[in-house]
Amino acid sequence: MAAVSSEGGGVNAEPTEQAAASPNADPNSDSSAAEVHRAVPAGAAEPGSSPHDVGAEAEAAARSRLRRELGTTVLIALLGGVIAWVAAGRVWATGTAGEVPSTLQVSATGNDLSAAVTALALTALAGALALPATQRLARRLVGVLLVAVGIGAAVNAFSARGAGHAAHILGEKAAAKGFASGSVPAHTASWWLLAVVGGVLIVVAGAVAIVRGAAWPGMSSRYESAAPKPASVVPETAKDIWDALDRGEDPTEPARPPAPTITPNR
Repeated sequence: MAAVSSEGGGVNAEPTEQAAASPNADPNSDSSAAEVHRAVPAGAAEPGSSPHDVGAEAEAAARSRLRRELGTTVLIALLGGVIAWVAAGRVWATGTAGEVPSTLQVSATGNDLSAAVTALALTALAGALALPATQRLARRLVGVLLVAVGIGAAVNAFSARGAGHAAHILGEKAAAKGFASGSVPAHTASWWLLAVVGGVLIVVAGAVAIVRGAAWPGMSSRYESAAPKPASVVPETAKDIWDALDRGEDPTEPARPPAPTITPNR
């Protein structure tokens, strides 16, 4: 509403304040609006937490992820070595030497056809166990070893799959038991394929170790002291500044007071 005055021959309009609030006004509307304005923005730190705490949590999460990555790689290498080792011990070829009625059943395992598969599989197991015990360059070298071992196991298993090579080995086993036979017709199995799969898994684990191994934590990092570093001392002279730089500290940063120690009442 406006107040009208005729004094001085003019008309003056002055705004008047509302005398009373609307009866339908919500008494909680002001507090609700204030709460909306006080809402914490997305991504902001929770009340009571410092940037140092947030950074420590992020670092712990990253280290946990790297440990899981290391553990997965070790398991893949172990799985590949075990598969190749077990497959090498199975019967890859069988045959019958001699003629009826004097015959002899002979068989040959993967070790008989190619002893290198077992040796390489055991080497892969040792390399898998060495991954968490090494760091940086040494771990990458272990990865190179795993790649070479996996390729060797797969190539040797693939080369030993042929029936001609199996027939020659079966003939030698029959001759050792008194059956004179240059070669024995062989029936081959598919265990060599499983050995090839094991070699491929070993190669994959070794390649991951070469690419990502330098970032993985080692076993010794679990036993590092968790004690906080002493508070920095504000340098006063040029020598103090250089000493602080040598220690990797920022000479312009003020010293932080030590955390209070709470002693329970007895």
